This record gives sequence, structure tokens and C-alpha cells, in this order.
Amino acid sequence: MRLLKYSVAGRMTYFNSLLGEGVGGTFEASPNVYTVEQRAQLGGLIRLLRPLNFVMFFAGVALGGLLAVGLDAFAAENLPRMLLAMASAGLIGGGANAINDVYDLDIDLVNRPERPLPSGAASPETARRLWLGLTILGVAIGWFISPVHGLVAAGAAVLLWAYSARLKRTPGWGNLAVAVVLGLAIFYGGLVPASGNLVAVLIGALFAFFTTLAREGAKDIEDMEGDARFGARTLPLVWGVRPAARWVLAVIFLTLLALPVLAVAGFGVAFLAFAIPVACSLLASGWALLLAGVSGTAEAWHRGAGTASTWLKVAMVSGILALSLARIG
Repeated sequence: MRLLKYSVAGRMTYFNSLLGEGVGGTFEASPNVYTVEQRAQLGGLIRLLRPLNFVMFFAGVALGGLLAVGLDAFAAENLPRMLLAMASAGLIGGGANAINDVYDLDIDLVNRPERPLPSGAASPETARRLWLGLTILGVAIGWFISPVHGLVAAGAAVLLWAYSARLKRTPGWGNLAVAVVLGLAIFYGGLVPASGNLVAVLIGALFAFFTTLAREGAKDIEDMEGDARFGARTLPLVWGVRPAARWVLAVIFLTLLALPVLAVAGFGVAFLAFAIPVACSLLASGWALLLAGVSGTAEAWHRGAGTASTWLKVAMVSGILALSLARIG
């Protein structure tokens, strides 16, 4: 029993040395179970990574491999490198989410007080350490895969940091940066096999780019109140909310038009059946923005844009699934 106690204590001391004491107090060793407070602190660290976005980076890299060579992307000769590429992208994306919350702390006190930093579930210093550690590990894994992957990983990490530190508060550039990074995730996976269908990879990357671009525009509308209070210059604050909403609707409409084109471009007629959930999600997102415009109140725009953002995330995930199924079908 004494050996168990010292073993647990040693682990918790090491954990504290990595994360510091800024998460609401240190973790005290216990031979039994975590306390409610300790579980809340651990939950705050996990929420900093935004697990759904983490999974989307994983899925994007996997889709890139599937688009390039189909199920051969996970054959014995490619599987180790594919898994490493997925881990690398997920680590960089998770770290970027953590540092984004640091730069957004003042704004999130207004827009998202339930997030880990404004709610006190984690500290800014903890988030910085998490970002640095995960980013270094993710880029290092990229270099281990190949020099090209290392360069892409390093470039994506720098772009994600620039987004959090500066670009997201400028009109349009922040949206563009996030969309580019999501598109790069597809390429990251598509470059793992020695050869493959790079045209299909490009199509998948463009789909991720446009759905992300629309979603980031919707999020700008949703976050107008907090952004305006802290001097951010996002599209709805510079152009006005209705022109920004029209721009988002235009991107959604173009993405809808692209779905039948993908069937003709080589994904086959079966893709149209797989793409029905994608089309429904895109239509739902556009409808939410249109209803917000009918009301025109700040609360309606906030609620409608939030709904649109959620549906656009569903469209991206279902689109990834549709493209994958069509490629391996």
C-alpha cells in the first residue's frame, strides 16, 4: 500500500511540474480516486483542446489518404505513416485551440463564459504550456514522417498562432487562415502515400476550405458583441452584419452547387446519395441566417449565426464521410 501511495504521489508531482499550479490549485496525491475538483480541472484541460475539432483534424488527414489511394492508405506499408500524420495534425490543432483561448480570454468572458479559461477551470499559463508542448511534438512527428510533412506542419502551426494572435481580429484574414489550415490537413494525409490521385485530394481540400470559410464567417456574426467590445475588426463589424451574412450565404450556395460537380468530376453518381446529409446541413445553415435576417435583432443574429455555425460543422463532417465513402465505394 505504501508503494502504491508513493507511486501515485510521484505521478501527481510530475504532472504538476508540467502544468504548473494555475488550474485552480495543485493536484494532491491520493491513493483512492480523483476528487470532484480534480476531475473538473482535468475536464477543463480536455475542453481546451476542443475534442471535436481535434477529431476533425484526424478525419481530415485520414480523408486525404483515402482520396489519394483509397483503402490502400491504411495498408501495411502506409498505415504507420498515416497514423503518425493523423496524430501530428491532431496535436497541432489541439495546441492551437489552447493558445486561441488565451488570446480570446477577454472576449470569451462576454461571448463564451463557460469556456475553461473564463470559467476558471484552467489558467492561461496552463494553456500556453499545453500549446507549446503539443505544437512541438506535432511538428517533430511531421519531420519524422518526411521533410515535406515537417514543413507543412511547421507552416500550419505558425499560421494557427498568427490567427490567434492577430489575424482573427482583422476582416476576412482570420477566416481565410483557418480555412487554409483545414484544407492543408487534407493534403497532409494525401501526401503520405508514395503516389496517388492528387486531383481528388485537391477537391477534398477545397470542400474543407469553403465549408470552413462559411463557418468562420457565421462565427464572426455570432461573436459580434464581444468582438466589438474589445476592438476586433471582423467582417460584420467592418462591412455590417447584413453584407457579412450575404457573403456567408454566397459561400454556402457555391458549396451546394459544387456537390453535383463532384459526382461528374470522378466521385460517381453514388456520391450524390452520400451527399444528401451534406446538402441538408448546408441548407439548414443558410435557413438559420435567413431567419435571423428577417428578425434583424442582435439576439436573432447571435442565435441564428450560432445555429448556422453548428450546421456548417455538421456539413463538413458529413462531407468528409461522403467523400470517403464515394472514394472507397
